Amino acid sequence: MRKWGALTAISLGSLLFLIDTTAVTVALPDIGRSFEASLTPLQWVLNIYTAVLAALMLVAGSVADRYGHRAIYLAGLTVFTAASLVCGLTPGIAVLIAARGVQGVGGAAVAVTTFALIGSSYAGRDRGIAMGIWGAVNGLAAAAGPIAGGLLTQYISWRAIFIVNVPLALLAIALTVRSITVVPGVRGKRFDMAGLVSLFRIASFNALMVCGVISASVFACLVFTSVWLQGTLKLGPVDAGLALVPLALSTFVTSTLVGRRLQHIPPRVLIGIGLLLGGAGCALQAGLDAGSTALSILCGLIVTGVGVGVLMPAMGTALFATVPPQRFGVAVGASTTARQLGQTLGVAVLGVVFQSGVDAVDGLNRVYLVAAGLGFAAAATGFLLIRENVGTTV
Repeated sequence: MRKWGALTAISLGSLLFLIDTTAVTVALPDIGRSFEASLTPLQWVLNIYTAVLAALMLVAGSVADRYGHRAIYLAGLTVFTAASLVCGLTPGIAVLIAARGVQGVGGAAVAVTTFALIGSSYAGRDRGIAMGIWGAVNGLAAAAGPIAGGLLTQYISWRAIFIVNVPLALLAIALTVRSITVVPGVRGKRFDMAGLVSLFRIASFNALMVCGVISASVFACLVFTSVWLQGTLKLGPVDAGLALVPLALSTFVTSTLVGRRLQHIPPRVLIGIGLLLGGAGCALQAGLDAGSTALSILCGLIVTGVGVGVLMPAMGTALFATVPPQRFGVAVGASTTARQLGQTLGVAVLGVVFQSGVDAVDGLNRVYLVAAGLGFAAAATGFLLIRENVGTTV
């Protein structure tokens, strides 16, 4: 139990902070009605969380390297739990926005430490298995957020989205204390700007950052898939979320299986394959017309999910092989920031592409084709620029 208790604690933390990124989206109409709030404050309920996450990733990573990843993970979970409780009991929209910002502080600490904790808790084949399961949980959480948010909002209350975090986070804290060994940080160093700069002298690290930005941009097309499902096909939030379940399931199964083979296949090969499959999945979803249904994108969603399932554990393994252990925190902070940047840029760029269509269906087809091209470009970057030897500098 102790052996895999660490992975359970780490996966729970990842699950919580990722689901809260997307679950709130489907609850916004109910939140607005509860507080008679306009669109602007409702947008801040979403944006303040992701903005704080992105802003604090690098700082949180450096702090974790200094004080120890386990300590900062526990601190992050504690802050996240307290803020979730306030969100669930909030008397007004202003308090909700402020508490969501505090959630982002805790989420940043959780996000940058989970990866390093896997590295310090597991080695060899066990690390590969742990990376696979962790990647599977991440993929599942990203897709399950809207479903969970829709179910809780529809059958209980939007407040339940936040309240349910509390017992799960407390369980993660208890498992962390019991199962994860304390590894001291490097005390006495301030924000590791020199360490961050030195990372960008490593060729493979630069390539991983580029792949992270582009791959996140590719998968931003899911935003517009949701718009089509709910706006054009008139599916409710729960049904729209269920339409994306094949993506989540294929990601989960593939990532779990790939984790068992990470020791035998070079990460750059898996990264390239994962990105190729992601691009191919987007291409398969193109070609929609006025008579298309959710089943029309099923094959493409499954192929995309397989690509994500291959990509996520491989990216983690490549980062482990490239970055010195004492800089895991700041490296993960940079990597997560790159993905956040890619997601933001992807939504912006693909949004322009979507609006260039003559209607929603045509716009979505264009989005899928552009996303496919980005996926193929990222695959080429991974194949050509990620090296197998550690610490190669440019």
